[in-house]
Amino acid sequence: MENASIVWIVDDDNDDQMMIEMAFKEVVFPLVIKQLSDGDELLPQLEEAPSLPKLILLDLNMQRKNGFDVLAELRSIPAYRKLPVVVLTTSDNEADKRKSLALGANDFLTKPSSIKAVIHMLRRLVSDWNLN
Repeated sequence: MENASIVWIVDDDNDDQMMIEMAFKEVVFPLVIKQLSDGDELLPQLEEAPSLPKLILLDLNMQRKNGFDVLAELRSIPAYRKLPVVVLTTSDNEADKRKSLALGANDFLTKPSSIKAVIHMLRRLVSDWNLN
């Protein structure tokens, strides 16, 4: 999968990770998905990665390191300042959206509840971030 786009999903909910991965497979191929189960895994994994992802989907509410802390840390490192990060969370709170965007998120999306809605959302992300 040499020409495949790489998307990282940082989310501590296994069900959400699986649903997003399944939906991506309906939307685009080839695509490489890397799943991380908490925000504290992101920076060490980026440092070791042979190539950077084309997009990171970042949850806000995680046990060890939340999405706000991850964004602040990520954007403080020059090599990762322009790395596309979309916050994908259950929150629909306007303050969470404002804070995410202020910390450097490229977009803020509330997780849809149905697979059909997830597929629709991912089609937009594939187009917006040129993942095909």
